[in-house]
Amino acid sequence: MQKSHRYSTYYRRASVMLKIARYALLLFLVVFSAFCIGFIRDNITMDIVRQVSQIIDLSGSDRTPSETSVTISTDKSSDFVMIGSDLAVVSNSGISLYGFAGSKLYSYNYAYTNAAFTTSKNGKTILVYDTEGTNLAVYSSVSKLLEKTLDYEIKSACINDIGYFAVVNSEKTYRSGVIVFDGDGKEIFRWMSPDKYVTSVDLNSNGQKVVCSAIYNKNGAFVTEIAVYDTSSGEKTASFEAADTLALKVGYADNDSKIYMLSDGAFSSYSADLEPIGTRAYNQSNAKFFRLYKDCVMIAESDNLAGNSMTLRAYDYGTSLMFEQKTQSRIIDIDYTGNTLYLLKTDELEVLDVDAETNETTSLAALPLGVQYKAVMTDQYGRYVLVSSKSADRSSLSSLLESSLEEDKGKN
Repeated sequence: MQKSHRYSTYYRRASVMLKIARYALLLFLVVFSAFCIGFIRDNITMDIVRQVSQIIDLSGSDRTPSETSVTISTDKSSDFVMIGSDLAVVSNSGISLYGFAGSKLYSYNYAYTNAAFTTSKNGKTILVYDTEGTNLAVYSSVSKLLEKTLDYEIKSACINDIGYFAVVNSEKTYRSGVIVFDGDGKEIFRWMSPDKYVTSVDLNSNGQKVVCSAIYNKNGAFVTEIAVYDTSSGEKTASFEAADTLALKVGYADNDSKIYMLSDGAFSSYSADLEPIGTRAYNQSNAKFFRLYKDCVMIAESDNLAGNSMTLRAYDYGTSLMFEQKTQSRIIDIDYTGNTLYLLKTDELEVLDVDAETNETTSLAALPLGVQYKAVMTDQYGRYVLVSSKSADRSSLSSLLESSLEEDKGKN
């Protein structure tokens, strides 16, 4: 017994000493941080704050319940996008970021005539711009990173993972062109054309290459040129022309190894040097929407003019058909992550599994909806979010599958 008492005393003293050491270390860090801030405060600039904001990712510390809802404010111009695990609402009057702990993380007001946005591939930053104005701003999950006003209207834009962004712009003596900026908003590349209208633009991952599509008249017929420029030298490194083709969207895919083009009648793929890989045609008059994901592009088409039946086709960036999904109901929105496909319909949310080997689809669950939702999206943890005009409701796939299984057992 005496030996046991001696050991307990030892551990008690060790515990006390450990607590004292921990508090002493914490006090030292606080004092040291205060000293550093006071010593280098003259060197702390907005550029440094902006760079720190780009690195910080508060969504990684999400501890909120999966089953939760947050009230949001929207109007007719509102659109929605996930930044990490938070929901951004973008409209003509401003941008607001909502956390699912029930709070509005930030809100910035502006007055845009027609607000549009694009996100980086990693989903950490969002570029908001006015397609009928000259203003743009970049936001993260923490705050607004930068704001710019250009001399001429912004028609389209893109942003990459390191914060470089490009805009489709025009100048007084030119039809249109492309301007590329680094993460601090400093111009690093400019190309303007006197006879071509640029329709789309995208940057590679390090901002050293920019691809753009431009349309112009050639001998009485319209022609689209796809061109790649080196942003350092300003040289055109690759290009080709496509007659009677209107490029709606061009971009980099598969870690910059491929360039895709979505035109008014086909989805096409090329090498980084614009050597053709493949093409898939679609019915332009029946196409309702398309979505771009990391490993595929999806195109939704109506099966006929009168009914609601639709077909959703997914192609990889080599233009191979990954899968095809038919539905008798109109599809309002979709999302795709981790081989799980979410189909938002007028009265239900259907969740399907896509087999990674056979690419066959299997329906996992169908959730009846009593509210008219506008969008479905997933966060970085695989939870799905349904967005209406008044709220955003989040849940986990596992919870939905459990509910569906219990419902099936009850029917049997």
